[in-house]
Order: sequence, then C-alpha cells, then structure tokens
Amino acid sequence: MGAWGPAIYSDDLACDIRDDFKELIGDGLDSEQATSELIKEYQDSINDSDENSVFWFALADTQWKTGRLINRVLDKTLEIIESGSDLERWKEDPKVLKKREYVITKLKQQLLTEQPKQKRIPKVYKEESTFNIGDIFSYQNKLENKALFRVIGIHQDSGGRFSVCELLDWFEKELPIKNGLFSKGKIDSAKLSKLRIRSIDNDKTQFMLGETVAKYKPKDDWFELIKTKSKPHQKCAGYSIIFWRNLDELLTNEFEK
Repeated sequence: MGAWGPAIYSDDLACDIRDDFKELIGDGLDSEQATSELIKEYQDSINDSDENSVFWFALADTQWKTGRLINRVLDKTLEIIESGSDLERWKEDPKVLKKREYVITKLKQQLLTEQPKQKRIPKVYKEESTFNIGDIFSYQNKLENKALFRVIGIHQDSGGRFSVCELLDWFEKELPIKNGLFSKGKIDSAKLSKLRIRSIDNDKTQFMLGETVAKYKPKDDWFELIKTKSKPHQKCAGYSIIFWRNLDELLTNEFEK
C-alpha cells in the first residue's frame, strides 16, 4: 500500500476500502455487516499505526457520502481525529502537514453534518469466464454467424476471471463440422488445426474479452465449447482489451472488409 498525497484517497488502501465497502453493499449487506467484514479483512491495517487512520477515514467518508454512516465508524473516526495520531507521519514536511490538517478538518465538519439520503449502490459486475487455456469456443453474433476463439491465457483480478484469446479465421453460420452434422463429436479437428489467426481492428491479435457493466453481458447460449487442449498460436503477452458490447461490430468489420 502507498500514499502519494495528503488527500483522503491519495492512498491505495483508502481506495480499496471505498471500493470494497460499495461492493459489499451492492452484494446485499447492510452498513453494519459490511463494516464487520472490512474490519475482519483489514485487521492488519487497523493494527498498523500508519494505516489505522487511513482505514477509518476512508470508511467514514464513504459511508457518509452514500448515506450509510453508522455510529461506531463515526465515533472511531472522531476519536482518531481528536487524538492527532494521523498527523504524526506527515510532520517531516510542514507544507504537506498543513494540507493534511485541512483535509482532516473538512472531514470532521462533514461527518458532523446530516448525511445525505441513502444512495442506491448496484451490484458490482464481475466477469466469470468458464473457459481454460487451450479451449476453442464459438461465439454467435446477433446475425447468428459463429466466430471461433482460442483461449491462450487467463487474466484474474478484482474484476473477475477473463479469457485472453486469439481469433481464428472462421465467421460462418455453421461450425467446421464433418458430414453436415451439427455435433461436437463431429467437429473437424483437422480443419480447425489449419485455421490461421486473424487480427481485430487491424492490430489486435490477442485480447482479453470482458465487460464491466452487467447489461452488456452476453448470454450463455451464444457460446459453445468446441475443443479442449488445443495448442495456441501465440504466447500470452501484451494483450489488449475488447468489451463484449463492441465485439459484434469488430467481428463484422474484420470479416467483411
């Protein structure tokens, strides 16, 4: 964790507390439950003399701004402000110390005023790809053309689990199958193995597919796992990001040019 300025959120930990609190509320917890979860998760920071105030200031500010400030968070935050303990780590630079004092004074004034009404906090969308490295899956666009993607890597972070893919040279109504029979058991593996990779938007040869907004999430029936343990053409490195909401247009542009 690191701080780069005297503002409340000029600190990685403070940003994490803000985001985690909102995520817990979006998941259906109330403010008391979310506070208990955060105290449990961030106990090491709470026990750290430098990070203790960062935790409580960010939590109090976030709760107040979302209309969810509870008494135990308010009381603890005011106690820290009154003790002056937060200012200890800023004393080496008088100019920064003065700015921090101003920030804390404003926070105290804010917390002692009536908080706004509760704001709706939506559930945080997380990508949940079920594919694994070496999988080839089909994606059906709105015109029912099927594109083929091979998973060459997995990216996992606070936003979820994402497939990093390369696009194969296929965009047809039907899959590369044998004898005209639509069956995964009849997929023509030889034909699949000969498909070259294509770029998207002229230069993207590998990309992470994902979304940040739930309403743009593609439907499960737009996908079908075609093959597992396929050998990627590329090593996973230096990939770009493509949002699901833009994929249909990008595919159309690539295969119709």
